[in-house]
Amino acid sequence: MTIKWADPPSTADGKEVSKTARRRKRSWEAVLMLAILLAMGLSLGKSARQRIRTPLEGVRQLSEGWYRLEAGRRVEVQIPGTVTLDSGEALTLYYDGLNPTDAGLVLTTRGAVYRLRVDLGEELLYAYDDSTFRRNEQMRAKLDCDVVLPEETGGQPLILTYENAGDGRFELPAVYLGSSSAVFRQHCLGDAFTLLLVFTMAIISVVAIGIASYLDKVRMQDRRFADVACFLLLCGAWCTLDSSLMQQISGQSPLVCYLSFYAFMTLAIPMLHFVRNTGEMCRFRSLDVLIGAFYVNAVGQSLLNFFWGFDFIDMLFVTHLLLAAGICLMGVLMLREYRRTGNREMQAVLRAFAMLAAGGALALLLYWLLETPWYGTIFECGILVFIICLLSSLITTMAANLRFKTEVQVYKRLSREDRLTGLENRRAFEEFLARLEQETGSYGNVALIFLDLDGLKYTNDHFGHSAGDELLIGAARCIEQAFCRQGSCYRIGGDEFAVILPDPAGDERAWNEQLDQAIRQYNQDSRFWLSIARGSSYLRDEAGDIKRMSDWKYEADQAMYRHKKQQRSRRQGSARAAVAGRERDSAGGFLG
Repeated sequence: MTIKWADPPSTADGKEVSKTARRRKRSWEAVLMLAILLAMGLSLGKSARQRIRTPLEGVRQLSEGWYRLEAGRRVEVQIPGTVTLDSGEALTLYYDGLNPTDAGLVLTTRGAVYRLRVDLGEELLYAYDDSTFRRNEQMRAKLDCDVVLPEETGGQPLILTYENAGDGRFELPAVYLGSSSAVFRQHCLGDAFTLLLVFTMAIISVVAIGIASYLDKVRMQDRRFADVACFLLLCGAWCTLDSSLMQQISGQSPLVCYLSFYAFMTLAIPMLHFVRNTGEMCRFRSLDVLIGAFYVNAVGQSLLNFFWGFDFIDMLFVTHLLLAAGICLMGVLMLREYRRTGNREMQAVLRAFAMLAAGGALALLLYWLLETPWYGTIFECGILVFIICLLSSLITTMAANLRFKTEVQVYKRLSREDRLTGLENRRAFEEFLARLEQETGSYGNVALIFLDLDGLKYTNDHFGHSAGDELLIGAARCIEQAFCRQGSCYRIGGDEFAVILPDPAGDERAWNEQLDQAIRQYNQDSRFWLSIARGSSYLRDEAGDIKRMSDWKYEADQAMYRHKKQQRSRRQGSARAAVAGRERDSAGGFLG
C-alpha cells in the first residue's frame, strides 16, 4: 500500500488562505459585537423599566384601588396595566385611598406621553404642558410627572386623566407616592445607567485631554485625542440634558431642551474632524462639506424656529438624515483609504465606526418605527463600544509612536554625546556654533573657551590608556563643575574640550579660578596629576562688533596654546629649580 502525501500549499496560496480566514474571523467578530450591542441595549432597557417599577424604601406603589366609571358603573383598574377604550376617548381614573397623613408627599408617574392631568376633587394639581417646547411621544414617554399633595389631602378622590392615545390603547405606567427625597432617589435609580455612562464619558474625556496635553508637550501632536474628548463631552451633555432626571430637576425647562437638541445636532462634528485627522483623510474635501452641513443645519433650524416658529421636534428628521449620510460617507471614505493603504490603524477606526453606525441605525429604527422611549439606551451603548474600540486603537498607535520617537531621541542623543565623558561631542559643538551664527543678535556677548589636557600622552605611555581615560573623565567633571551652570561643555577631540558661555557672568580670571579650584579638589584624591590649559575669546570685540566665527575660534585657540606654553615653562622652571636644589644639598653634604 502506497501512501501519497499531499503537497503543501504554496506560499502565495497560504497567504490567500490566511487572508480569507482573517476576513471571516473579522466578520464573525463584527456580528458578535452587534449581537452583544443589541443584547446589552435590550437588557438595559428592560432593567431600566424594571427599576422604575420597583419602589425604593420610603416610596409606595399605588397599584390597587383605582377605578374608572363606565356607564355609571365602577370598573376596577390595575396599575401598571393596559386599558383599551374607543378611539378618541380620554381615560379618567379615580383613587379614594388617600388620607390626611399623605399631605406633603409627592405623587409621581410617567404619564406625560398621555398628557396627564391630576386633580384632587375639584382642585387641579398638575397638567402636562409642552406649549413652551413641544415634544413628541418618545420624548414625553421618558418624563416623570411629579405632584405635591396639598394639606387638604384626604376625603376627596385623586383623579388622573389621560388623553386619547390615538388607537384607544393606554399603557398605564406605575404610580408612586413618597417623600420628595425618596422620590428623587427613585428618579435617580431610573436613570442610573445614563448617569453611569455620563460619568464614564467624563473620566475618559479627562484621560483623552491628558493624553493630548502630554503629546503636545513631547511635540507629538495628535489632534484626534482632543476630538475624542470633545465628542465625549458633547455626548455626555446630550445624555444628561435628554435624561428624565435633568428634565425633572429643571422643571422641564425649554432651555434644557434647546441645549439637548444643539448638543445632538453638533454631535458628529468632532468625529468628522477625527476622521479628517486620521492618515491622509484630509484630502477628501467631502468631509469638510459634511462638517459645514452640520453647522448649517444647526444655524438653519435655529433661524426657522426663531423667525417662523418651526418646532425642533418637527425638524429632527433632518439631523437624523445628516447623521445617517455622515456615517455612510465616513465609512465609504475610510474603506477606500484602507484598501489603498492597508493601514491597520485605519482598519481599527473603521471597525469602531461600524459599531457606532450599528448602534445609531438600531436606535433610529427603534425611534421611528417602534417608537420606544429607550431608544437612547441603544445609542448610548453603541457610543460606549465605539469609544472603547477607538481609544484602544489610538493608545496602541500612540504607544508605538512614542516608542519610535524614544528610539530616535536616544539615537540622536548618542550621536551628539561623547560616550567616555558624557559631554556633548564635536558634532553638537558645531551645530551650536551654526545656530549661534544665525542668532548672534540674541546675545549681548558670547565667550568661547578652548581647553586642553596636559600630559595625556605621557600618562597613556607610562600608565596605560585606562589611566588616560581616568584623567579625561576627571577633566570633564572639573570642566562641568566650573562652567555647566553658565553654558555648554563639549569634548571636541582626544584631549581637547570647549565651553560656550552665552552672556557670561564674570570675567576670564573668575572662570580660571573656578576651574583651578575644581582641579585642586580633584588632585587631592586622584592617583594621577591633572592639569588643564585653557584660553578664551569673546564673540564681540571692544567696539561691540561681531567677529567672524573663524577669527573667534582662532583667538581662543591661540590663547589656549599660550597658556599651555606658560604652564610648560613653569613646570620646566620648577624642575630645574628642584634639580639645582638637590645638587646644592649634595654638594653641601660632601663638603661637610
